[in-house]
Amino acid sequence: MTKLKVQIFRRTVKDRRRGDSYQLLYDFAQGVKSVGDEVEIVNENMTGDTRAGEMEITAPIGVMFGYGGDKQLHHTKGRRHTLVKNAKEKGSVVITFDGGICSSFGNVSGHPQHRYRVSLWTPMRNGEFFANGVPSDRWESMKQTFKINQHDWQKTSNPDAPIVFVLQPQDNWSMNELNPVDWFLDVYKKLRPLTKRKFIARPHPNNTEAIHNARDRFPADVEIDMPQMHFVGDQKKNYRFHFQKVLDNCHAIVTHNSTASTDSCVRGIPTFVTSDLAICWPVANKDLTKIENPEFPDRTEWLNSLGYMMWTVDEIRSGEVYSRFKSKILESNLISL
Repeated sequence: MTKLKVQIFRRTVKDRRRGDSYQLLYDFAQGVKSVGDEVEIVNENMTGDTRAGEMEITAPIGVMFGYGGDKQLHHTKGRRHTLVKNAKEKGSVVITFDGGICSSFGNVSGHPQHRYRVSLWTPMRNGEFFANGVPSDRWESMKQTFKINQHDWQKTSNPDAPIVFVLQPQDNWSMNELNPVDWFLDVYKKLRPLTKRKFIARPHPNNTEAIHNARDRFPADVEIDMPQMHFVGDQKKNYRFHFQKVLDNCHAIVTHNSTASTDSCVRGIPTFVTSDLAICWPVANKDLTKIENPEFPDRTEWLNSLGYMMWTVDEIRSGEVYSRFKSKILESNLISL
């Protein structure tokens, strides 16, 4: 197969030079080397403010961690956005890594079998995961690893089952500076006339203090589910795991584009999303007027695709992931050689 050069842009992760996202780029570099291709870690030792030209790409394949929207042009997110823009102009592609989904089932950093998202351009639905029409083998393996029970769609008959709103931080890249309280109030105005159910707003663990400070903006009939405001150690992971208990007794989940919406769809909870970039978009509800009578689409192909959206560190380090993406990129003529 054609030998290629790969440039890994280390500054798409923070300059602290530690952590899973930082290490993952070096694991991928090892994978590229293991299949005999050339790899360069760009501006490996640079720190501080973004400098002109540091996200220039000259190789057919670039690599980054995370994502940055068009309204997040400061700091790390801005570098990511610039790299993608430059790559598209040069006829290159960017392989993008991000944390895995199904985190409330245990797929979190620190787990030896943690599976990261890997795609071209973006880790959201508009990224290219090469996961269409795939078999069920990797999803079945993931179910076994994380003891995921694949539930049928829940069709609750309990009129008191609440609706849970999953909020996200404004600086979260999937929000792209959309204020979470503004988002909630807009959705609230559309939903409240349609249902008498209890509304529960659940803040992101990185945004609890901001939601607490804005609590007076929420209508009086909304309960803010905030078991704690500050987290230490593994408490954020425990907060994510607690999401499974939230799903036990709710009628529906409503969010903009939280990865928690993937977990709720796996659990069979009707899930309404307002962004077509959500990973669960193919099986989510999009019409808020159907809050009391949601749709229940077939999830078979979507669940199978989840298995091929995520890969372990061992698969990344061995070169398996790079080999797969390289072959798909070349077959699809996505780069200029």
